Amino acid sequence: MTASFTLPADAHTVIHQGLAYWRAATPGPGLLPGRQHIDPLGMPALLPYTWLLDVHPPEGAISIPRFRFRLVGSHVDLGFNGPTTGSWLHDMETGFDTVSGRSRSFVDAATNAQISHRRGPPRFRMNADTAELERLMLPLASDGHTVDMLLGFTVFYDGIGSILRSNL
Repeated sequence: MTASFTLPADAHTVIHQGLAYWRAATPGPGLLPGRQHIDPLGMPALLPYTWLLDVHPPEGAISIPRFRFRLVGSHVDLGFNGPTTGSWLHDMETGFDTVSGRSRSFVDAATNAQISHRRGPPRFRMNADTAELERLMLPLASDGHTVDMLLGFTVFYDGIGSILRSNL
């Protein structure tokens, strides 16, 4: 399933490079790369757009896996309008703790090892200058099979279609 995944030709270069990096990190046929295969020094140009989510089992009233940001690049923090490392997605967004439009791709990536690409308006609360985003989400499995992290690359765009930049 993941081997045949293709991106649209017009996907941002960061997104194409992120997929290529993840594929190159794959340890062997039929295996998913794990966090141990991801070396930040091997993708320095992608780091501002990169994020890692820990996948935790459902707990209490939450019926889906829970997701916590382990690492968040500076461009992603800018898009979210502040630091997100250590934040739980279900705490950041009301209604994220059920399988809905906002959580479906995260749940599918975690439970079915699906790759997800999306470009469109944000589904979360974002920086007020964020008009659109492009996101690639990739499963990671330390044992090669059971997804325990998600690797993502996100590019945020402003209202005229340019990459979001800090006003500082």
